[in-house]
Amino acid sequence: MTQSLKLLKAKPYPLGMYIKGQDLIFSGTFINETGCGIILYPCTDGVIDTAKPQIVPLTDQYRHGSLYSVRIVGGALAFGAYQLMSGGNRYADPLSTRIQGLEEFGVYKKEDEIFSIISDDDYDWGNDKRPHTPFDKSFIYLVNVRGYTMLDTGVPVRHRGTFLGLVRKIEYLKSLGVTAIELMPVYEQPSVLSRRGLELMHAPVHRDMTKDRAMVSEAGFLKEASDSDRLVNLWGFEPGFPYAVRSAYAVKGNDPSEEFKDMVREFHRAGIEVIVQTYFAEGLTHQNMQEILRYWVSEYHIDGVHIKGKDVSSTMLSQDPLLSDIKIFDYGFDYWHLYGGVSREPSKRNLASYKDDFEFTARHFLKGDDNIIQSFLNLSQETGTAGGAVHYICNYDGARLADLVTYDHKYNEANGENNTDGIDDNVSWNCGVEGRSRRKDIMLLRARQIKNALVMLFLSQGTPMLFGGDEFCNSQAGNNNPYCQDNNIGWIEWKNFAKHKDLVDFTRFLTGLRNKYEVFRSAVPYRLMDYKAVGYPDFSYHGTQAWRPDLSAYSHTIGMLYCGLYCGKGQEHSFVYVAYNMHWEDKEFSLPELPNGCEWQLLCDTADSEADYSTPKRGRTLKDQSKATLLSRSVSIFISKGEPERTGRNISYATNAANKQSADAPSRDK
Repeated sequence: MTQSLKLLKAKPYPLGMYIKGQDLIFSGTFINETGCGIILYPCTDGVIDTAKPQIVPLTDQYRHGSLYSVRIVGGALAFGAYQLMSGGNRYADPLSTRIQGLEEFGVYKKEDEIFSIISDDDYDWGNDKRPHTPFDKSFIYLVNVRGYTMLDTGVPVRHRGTFLGLVRKIEYLKSLGVTAIELMPVYEQPSVLSRRGLELMHAPVHRDMTKDRAMVSEAGFLKEASDSDRLVNLWGFEPGFPYAVRSAYAVKGNDPSEEFKDMVREFHRAGIEVIVQTYFAEGLTHQNMQEILRYWVSEYHIDGVHIKGKDVSSTMLSQDPLLSDIKIFDYGFDYWHLYGGVSREPSKRNLASYKDDFEFTARHFLKGDDNIIQSFLNLSQETGTAGGAVHYICNYDGARLADLVTYDHKYNEANGENNTDGIDDNVSWNCGVEGRSRRKDIMLLRARQIKNALVMLFLSQGTPMLFGGDEFCNSQAGNNNPYCQDNNIGWIEWKNFAKHKDLVDFTRFLTGLRNKYEVFRSAVPYRLMDYKAVGYPDFSYHGTQAWRPDLSAYSHTIGMLYCGLYCGKGQEHSFVYVAYNMHWEDKEFSLPELPNGCEWQLLCDTADSEADYSTPKRGRTLKDQSKATLLSRSVSIFISKGEPERTGRNISYATNAANKQSADAPSRDK
């Protein structure tokens, strides 16, 4: 059947199948070089005619090393889809930019039922521009595309679980102050996996792939393992087709690539960046990884990548010129190698560490654990000149924020791994009752703890990341590893939004506070000294007694004074004092004295369950300017009112704050 096809040798690069004029050009490698070739199919309006295939056998005539490259003259006019063949098997090209056969999420397809679509991109990006938001002004919101809107009644049914479903949430995200949406993997891949093959997978989740599984989860119901050897993977950290957009995340009948680009363009119009998690399966070379990232940046206009996988040199990848102005997240980077140590700094910070040290340190502090205060202080002020630091208290793996204050233990039985998967210690505290409770005191304490956690997150100097739904108490029923829960456990429950709108308003209050005051988002580390000779250090720590922080192993209280005199024009008069009492007893804090002409106002008290954050929050002037009582497990935010009085060019003080540092032994909060 190939006699009618004219074949010519072709250059080995670029890889994959692409259209050039009326011809098709293919270049790629094969799993098995025995009997390798291309199977071409006519395709009309997206319907593949498998009854009339044409086979192009590839011989040594078309080989360059391990690559086979061929030009199929006139092929673009006759064919719209293809598969590769080798060793008697038929399969889709791993380098395809569009796949057909995986449109239905949760439907198993055999390898030979998946096809590569031949397409020529002609998308009109118009005047699309990347926002390029710096780290110190960024707020990242992490979602799973499918799980985020599957239960959202405000999204049309056919748009739920899709890229267009996310577009429907843009106004809501803007209201939260989101500047970047981070998407769990969105490249094409099967969603149904064989349990027998799981030991071959290398997904970055906490589970033992080799253990026998007595139960499996299917649509939320438990079944005996003998009934099925497959499960649905909601998260998507699996090998697949890294150049193609996931078709199951597109509205049925839509071109997934075009829908994804539409989504990116709409987010950009709203000033929101799009960052994608990119999982590199084992076996990919550095060149493979580099080409994949280049393609997504140039073809899909993404603003950043969060690198996942083993044996990945993010430091090497970050040196690619094409990636120099997009955000790159990884656990860490070799800044010394990149920038020659401390002697050089990048012209633009685009790299950021994305690790769990702040997550677990903040959780320990929230619980009231010992031996944590110094680590919390160090990490809460973490920032750098070479790169940024992403901070979060909850990620996709691990307990949800609501579950963090509801369960002491994990409940992963539905995963079918006998509750052995997922981390064993969430560093959580149930506030006195395991699981859901209607007791008012328990509910109030849990709400307070959630607010405390949000304050820790948004007032840290790192770039805050919030997992979508945590702002309105979305729960996973104690499951801390729902990678296979394509159901109410793994999806976001939007009916909680109305129940917990007060927490959404509180989140908006914090993001507004962070945006308004530069002191909460310094681009460079604080010096903790009065280097401008204004009478106050740029940032200082305090205990229950002003200027005397208790950094002992048993300390659960700390005050942080931010001095606006070091900020830009318009904010130089703002002093902010954040007092944390994570002790189980009420504590009285003495307040640092302000310059003459200024007085303290209470802006926020997480123990005040009646406070309304739905409207712009105004501070309440304190009758007693010297001290304030913080209830147990609460945070208070104080802000100065008025302008410092001046004597000539100098600020007038009741006392010189810088001289109030005491050499005495630190105070104790117990």
